[in-house]
Amino acid sequence: MPTLAPTYWPSARQFAEAIQCPALCFSNPHLRDTLPAVDRLGMPLVTSGQFAYVYKLKPSGGGAYAVRCFRSHLGDRERRYQLIDEHLRHHRLPALAGFAYEPQGILVNGRRFPILSMEWIEGPTLDVYLDEVMGRRDVLLHLADEWLRLMQSLREAGVAHGDLQHGNIIVEHGALRLVDLDGMFVSAMAGWQAVEMGHQHYQHPSRAASFFDASLDNFSSLVVYLSLISLAERPELWAEHHDENLIFTKSDFVAPDASALFEKIKGIGPEQRRLAEALEVLAQSQPLDALSVLELVERKEKKKLPSWMVAPQGMEIAGRTREATPAEAAALGATTTQWASWQPKRASRVLPSTPGSSAVQSVFSGPALAQSAPAAPHVPRDPSDIGANALFYSKELAKKTAVLWWVVLVVFQDIPASIFDLTEFAALMLTIIFGVASILIYGLGRATIEARAAQKLNSSLGRPSALPPAANSPHALPFWLWNMPATSAQPMPVAHAVQTPPPLPPAAALASPIVGSRVLAIYHLPTCEWALKISQNNCVDFRSAAAAQAAGYHPCQVCTP
Repeated sequence: MPTLAPTYWPSARQFAEAIQCPALCFSNPHLRDTLPAVDRLGMPLVTSGQFAYVYKLKPSGGGAYAVRCFRSHLGDRERRYQLIDEHLRHHRLPALAGFAYEPQGILVNGRRFPILSMEWIEGPTLDVYLDEVMGRRDVLLHLADEWLRLMQSLREAGVAHGDLQHGNIIVEHGALRLVDLDGMFVSAMAGWQAVEMGHQHYQHPSRAASFFDASLDNFSSLVVYLSLISLAERPELWAEHHDENLIFTKSDFVAPDASALFEKIKGIGPEQRRLAEALEVLAQSQPLDALSVLELVERKEKKKLPSWMVAPQGMEIAGRTREATPAEAAALGATTTQWASWQPKRASRVLPSTPGSSAVQSVFSGPALAQSAPAAPHVPRDPSDIGANALFYSKELAKKTAVLWWVVLVVFQDIPASIFDLTEFAALMLTIIFGVASILIYGLGRATIEARAAQKLNSSLGRPSALPPAANSPHALPFWLWNMPATSAQPMPVAHAVQTPPPLPPAAALASPIVGSRVLAIYHLPTCEWALKISQNNCVDFRSAAAAQAAGYHPCQVCTP
């Protein structure tokens, strides 16, 4: 059933207002513990694209996230991202930024809207980078070779990006990475229509929505490659033809015979002439007939080393950004930000608030709240203990619906003193019984779903299913030890006939298996509700919390692993 388009969608100003208070606007707890990067006017730093506003969020533990807030409704956007995620689970592409689609990710004016949370790739876009290194032939030829490597990886994975252009290409330590996956094609989308036509100065002039298959990038990949090798030999072309492009424009593709740029490129050398003539022919043919740059260029394999190890020296440049530095923020009158980490609701009844700052003005901003007394250590629940979990969730629901019980008492406060008036008394009893039964059914259903999800997670991670210890065991093991792999060095403790407790196992044996998210660099307990939402493509498994921390991951604030 198609999704109906909403009658209301936030404006850029409304998104910016909501972003200023992450603790309230985001549903993901890891995004709540962030503050937006600000520009030199003290407003949230934003990059506007054709389909989304992109904000940079900085967590208290370091690093950064990118959050894409969509500019309008696209009916099948969620389904497209699901198919992309499923495809990339089996074809890991380091060049693509990891992402997580959240249908109810952000709260704006009392309504929730979808967002895309992504890893923040630190590096300049291709056009900014070229502007800094123009004149260095070795650097541009290295980028051309990296471009062929990137196109080969996309072909092997059976995907097409759909909008290859300078703004979607990031240069990170000598390697090329791609962002903005809205128009991506995967095999499961065969027969679909494209949702965007791509940048006009990189696409075939006859491209239409019906042209949507694995050859989607053939034309634009040749445009980028030919631009790089031409600029490597003739850097003056950059000053003569660069604007909102590299050097080619749509008019060059529409009328190649009248293009002065094509004549200049043909005069550079035989390789440039050959590829320029091929591009002229492709621009005058049908989009489906476009050949890939991989079919026109013979690529020489380099040694299997990271690109930054084979890149020319001095490739790193200082990226230009509108983000205000701490010194600039101080010059604006901003005080040093005091981070107050978001706490889950069950640990504190005090509503979290974004710390006050003159650099981030918002009606929600205020002074940092005083830290409450430390909560009791979180005790993980056994997902296979359906009875105990059903009671736990039933109690939670009963607390949340306490107001409803007061309403029931008010409605029936006029019950006669005589208990023999069975009409109103029976109605009251039936109401109470129905309410209690509904709460118990809710708790049982949620506990059952949690148990199945935990069993499914164990299966996907290759772990044995959790089996409860014998009922007569006087020393039942904690549930987080049931899935520990047995080794000769650390044997699992067994029940003793005597009532004295056995000696505790070493601390290393108590380490719980940990699940991490590549996108947010957060690690969780396997039974955490947020761990169950991590896609297989973005999921990484650690043997312990120490191993996750050594890899640069931060602990989840919900399950507190």
